[in-house]
Amino acid sequence: MHVMNTRPFKKLLPPVIPYLTIGIGLLVFHNAWLAILGYHAGMVAVISLSKTRIPLKHAFKRGRYWLLFIAALVGAGGGLLLNILWPLLSVPGDIDSYIRSIGLNELTWPVFLAYFILVNPLIEEYYWRGYLAGSGRGIELNDLLFSGYHLIVLAGQMTTIWLIVAFFGLTFAAWLWRQMNKLNGSLLASVISHVTADITVILTIYALAAK
Repeated sequence: MHVMNTRPFKKLLPPVIPYLTIGIGLLVFHNAWLAILGYHAGMVAVISLSKTRIPLKHAFKRGRYWLLFIAALVGAGGGLLLNILWPLLSVPGDIDSYIRSIGLNELTWPVFLAYFILVNPLIEEYYWRGYLAGSGRGIELNDLLFSGYHLIVLAGQMTTIWLIVAFFGLTFAAWLWRQMNKLNGSLLASVISHVTADITVILTIYALAAK
């Protein structure tokens, strides 16, 4: 009896899960909560079923203070850059209407912000820079895949040229976060940088969309 080799599926599924969950949540059900909760549930499920999990104690050990400080500044620079570039991004004037259309209003926005800032960086970094990360010095496939799924969120909200810029910018961020972690010896550097990036970026979007 022939037994199918499932190893290729096990390698393919983890990077595809973000595309499936985010795509279904936003493009099919038009619901930001369904997208992010499905995304997180998918990543947690993959990690839980894996036999190669990184111990949390090792994953988030302190490392170098100076690097963590620099990581925080680098992350915060993302929101500052977005604030500067916002007038050039050709973001639709009715961006607030789009945000409402995916289930975020005056009551749910603050809750979503808190969840996104506090939970998302931890799970994403453990998944992309821990579970899926390679050890190479150059750009790797998972850097590209991490960047690529964000385009599902951004599509329709900026022009093609800026989507390309965002793709390369996020790919660079993924690569930089991997290098920070290698230097720090844990995931904490990228987590801190990711947290400050999410804080500044999402608050910038919240503030500018409300104008």
